[in-house]
Amino acid sequence: MNTQIDQFCSDLRMNLKMIDEDIRVLEAKAGTATDEAERAVRQQIDSLRKKIDGSKPAIAAATTKARQWVEGQKSAAQNKIAEWKAKGDAKNLQLRAEMADDYAAAMSVIASSAVNEAAKASLEALLAHCDVKASKVAEALR
Repeated sequence: MNTQIDQFCSDLRMNLKMIDEDIRVLEAKAGTATDEAERAVRQQIDSLRKKIDGSKPAIAAATTKARQWVEGQKSAAQNKIAEWKAKGDAKNLQLRAEMADDYAAAMSVIASSAVNEAAKASLEALLAHCDVKASKVAEALR
């Protein structure tokens, strides 16, 4: 169980670190307000959009798994779980553990996608601020 959590945390940290590095580079380029910087940001947004679009089937499957877990938790109320423990009902406890693993994996997929969406939104905001800056520069040159 800990290995799954460790793997999720490691993957999430790596994903966040890569996104952070990309954004820092793009912010530095955007500070120069050049067409090259804007192209770089737009390319990164396109790359994230493709990644997000490519993950839609996995997100749909993960959402289904998450819903199944929630529904399963409703039907197997805590007193039922306590009953399985008391009776030593390994079959139902094992099934519940496997469903919990599926739920954790599904939520990891959803969380990773949310991180990509947040990175894309940050880059779009960066572009919007670059547009404001460019407009002020153009206005000052008039």
